[in-house]
Amino acid sequence: MDEIKLKLVQNPPVAVLEGVSKSFDGVCALDDVSLTIPEGRIIGITGPNGSGKTTMLKIMAGFYADYQGRVTIDGFEPGAETKARVAYLPDKEGLPESMEVSEMIKLYRTFFDDFDEEKCRELLGMFDISEKSMPREMSKGVIDKLQLSLLMSRDARLYLLDEPIGGVDIEARDHVLDLILDNFNPKGSMLIVTHLVHDIERLFDSVIVLRKGKVAAFEDTDVLRSRCGGSLEEALKEIFRGESDNSAARQPGGRL
Repeated sequence: MDEIKLKLVQNPPVAVLEGVSKSFDGVCALDDVSLTIPEGRIIGITGPNGSGKTTMLKIMAGFYADYQGRVTIDGFEPGAETKARVAYLPDKEGLPESMEVSEMIKLYRTFFDDFDEEKCRELLGMFDISEKSMPREMSKGVIDKLQLSLLMSRDARLYLLDEPIGGVDIEARDHVLDLILDNFNPKGSMLIVTHLVHDIERLFDSVIVLRKGKVAAFEDTDVLRSRCGGSLEEALKEIFRGESDNSAARQPGGRL
């Protein structure tokens, strides 16, 4: 597993996963995953459906405790110590439907010491989101923008974003990506799960590719692009094709 750890690790690691495995009803979601997440990087996580992407984020966010292996964030295992260091945006709306945005701001101010209320209001203004509005009145794209505004107003060490622009219309995506870049804490790190690699790849310093619960690659994006002579999306397609070819070769009658 050492050979697939990012080779550019220079800063102190924000998070470390060592031999992490997790199953649901006997079905393996993560299989012996070992990764070192360095400081100051935005890292994409991609892979086919069911490859363990969301499971990995939820373990790091402290939602699952029944896994094998070890996870540390700034040296602490997920729990009370890391809740204040991790900002997590789930792939599904997790906001109370009938709560006004102004009340959400108060909640964040109460629960997170690193929450910048003034910054949040500035971001909400950029997205034209009223503090009197409620999620039940919003489209999926506006809810995504609201969640990002709350999340990026924290000064966290580890940001975990699961499909952050899945509901955002194409015209607004560059605006949202600029918001992420402009408000990213360089003393922290960010992991972004996405299927929309073409739309979001400009954010990534490196990419983790998961396949069947295992790490198929963890590489610097420039290395991947230069190796394949094209876009990051094309490089990832090459990785998936290579994995499929290797799998076929291991089957009886499979071609090398």
